[in-house]
Amino acid sequence: MNSDNQRGTDITLRPMSTGDYSLVDGIFADAFTENDISRLILGNGDIRSRLVRINRMAVRSKESRGTVAEVDGQPAAAMIQAEYPKCEPSGLAGFRFMFDALIATRFRIGIAAGLSRDASKNHPEWAHRHLTVLGVRPEFQNRGIGSALLKQFCTEADAAKANAYLETDSEGGKRLYERFGFREVGRSTKKEANFIYMWRTFKESTLSP
Repeated sequence: MNSDNQRGTDITLRPMSTGDYSLVDGIFADAFTENDISRLILGNGDIRSRLVRINRMAVRSKESRGTVAEVDGQPAAAMIQAEYPKCEPSGLAGFRFMFDALIATRFRIGIAAGLSRDASKNHPEWAHRHLTVLGVRPEFQNRGIGSALLKQFCTEADAAKANAYLETDSEGGKRLYERFGFREVGRSTKKEANFIYMWRTFKESTLSP
C-alpha cells in the first residue's frame, strides 16, 4: 500500500490480471474521454466505445504488464508498460491495432495516422521500458495516484537498470514526469497536437512524492 500523506489518500497498487481487462478499458475511457487528443482523432459525442477499441490491444497484449490503482477498494487508475522491442504492436497484432484504429477514428484516420507516424519517428530504437499508457479517472485526479503509479514504474526500472520512454500531450503531464527524472527529447511536428516525447535514464532517479 502507498500513502499520499499530503492528501491523506491510501492507494493500493496491484498487478492487472486478465479478469481486469474490461475494468481497465473503463478506466482509460473515463480518463481520456475529454482529452484534447481523443477529441481531435475521435470527434465529439460519445467516444467511450471507440476509446476502448483503440486501447484494447495495449491492455490485452501478452507483451505488456499492467497495474491497477485502488482507493478504498475503488478502481481509480491503471498503467500499462512494455519492454522494447515488444512495446509496439507488430505482425498480426499490428494489423489488428490498425484495423481498430480505422474503425475508431472513422473519417479522421488521416489525422490519427499522421500522429502515429510522427510518434514512430521519435520512438527510440534501443533498449528501454515503455510507459504505454497511464490514466486516472477524473474523480480521483489530483490525489497523488498518478504519482504513486509513476513511482512504482521508476523504482522497478531503476532496479532493472532500464531506461524509460513515454509520450504525453500536456504541459501538466510533462511537469509531473519531470519530477520523476524524465526529460523532453522531442515534440510533435503536427500543429494539431502537442505531443511531447520524454526519456529517462535509470541514473536520473528523482522519486520524490
